[in-house]
Parts: sequence; structure tokens; C-alpha cells
Amino acid sequence: MKIIVEAWEKGLQFRNGRFRGVLEPGRYRVRRWWVKDEILKVDLRIRTLVIQGQEILTADKVSVRVTVLAKMRVTDPVAAQFKVDNYAAQLYGDVQLALREAVATRSLDDLILEKAALGAKVLGALQMTAAGYGVELLEVGVKDLILPGDLKEQFVRVIEARKKAEASQIERREEVAATRSLANTAQLLEKNPTLLKLKVLESLEKIAQSGAKIVLPADFLADRKEV
Repeated sequence: MKIIVEAWEKGLQFRNGRFRGVLEPGRYRVRRWWVKDEILKVDLRIRTLVIQGQEILTADKVSVRVTVLAKMRVTDPVAAQFKVDNYAAQLYGDVQLALREAVATRSLDDLILEKAALGAKVLGALQMTAAGYGVELLEVGVKDLILPGDLKEQFVRVIEARKKAEASQIERREEVAATRSLANTAQLLEKNPTLLKLKVLESLEKIAQSGAKIVLPADFLADRKEV
């Protein structure tokens, strides 16, 4: 019987139940008579585990539902076969536990504002553990963070109120800036009467363009001196 170990695989060869070694990609003949050969193929490609809908309490006792994605690949097929019963199931359970510990130490606000940090926390906590059974944990990311219905509505209202407050604050800053600009202009015109007349003439010119008739006092352009 012939067995093909593909380019993305490694083969673990067993003879009469005993492990003999690792087979590289290629074509192999398996004997079934007095010697029983068996080849177990291990896929080395990147896989994604979905840890779905974990109900966890945050540090401030709010129940949230978290779904994370974990990318992994087998780097040591011998360890993956012999160190644990099922490396994928083992990693799934390890991610569950690390996720619960990471969420339980954070408040709801921290989780919402720093979802990426949560994935990084789980990744850092498990990389050495996964390597111990022949698996490289490449990435852990939060896919979904679902809040309870009533809390979600409250959170949306808080965000809306915060945005309105920020908009009002910006509007007040603009009003203060405009008032300061007017005050500075008034001080400048008070110190320079000629500049004041020029500004008046500019305004009158705009009015005249609309066809309105303008009558100025005879001494408008004359310099006045106070005694």
C-alpha cells in the first residue's frame, strides 16, 4: 500500500505500534503482513481556532460575551502527537482559560477601549505553553465583544452624551476665540482712527454694490482732533 505525505505535511511512522521517526513529504510504501506499518500525517499549515461566545464576568462584575480567533500551526509534530491527546483541543481549552483570566482583571471600559490589548494578553500568556506541545500560537484577536442588551443601550447613551458635551465645548471655545478677536480688533481701531474709516468705507462699498443710496456727512473724511 502506498501513502503520500504532501508538501504541507510531516509523517510519523509507526511499526508494530512503536514510533520509528518523522517522514518528510514524499511517497511511501506501507507493509501490512508480518510487519504492521502505519503513517500518521500531521498538517503543518496555519489553522484558525474560533473560541465562540464565552460568557465572562469583568472586574466590575459585568457579564460579557467574547469571541476570539486564534491562529496556530504545528512546528513539532512529534511533541504535538505525544505530549497531549489532541493538540487542537488542548489549545482551545488553554485559550479559554487565559481569556477568562484576562477579562476578569479588566473593567468593562478597559475592554471596550482596548480590545487589541486583550488578544495580546492571551497571546503572551500562552505562547510558551503551546510551544511545549509542539504548537506555535501566532495570533489571538477579539472578534466580538457583546454586552447585555440593557447595558448596551446605556453605553450608547453615554457615548452620545459625551459627544454632545465635546461638541458644546468646541463651540464654546470657538465663541471665546471670536470674542477675543473682536476685542482685539476694537482696540486696534480705537488706537487708529484712519484704519477705522477705512473699515467703514469697505463696508459702505459693499452696501453700495447692492444699489442702496448712501449719504455721508461732509466732514467724514476729515481728521478730527479733540481739544
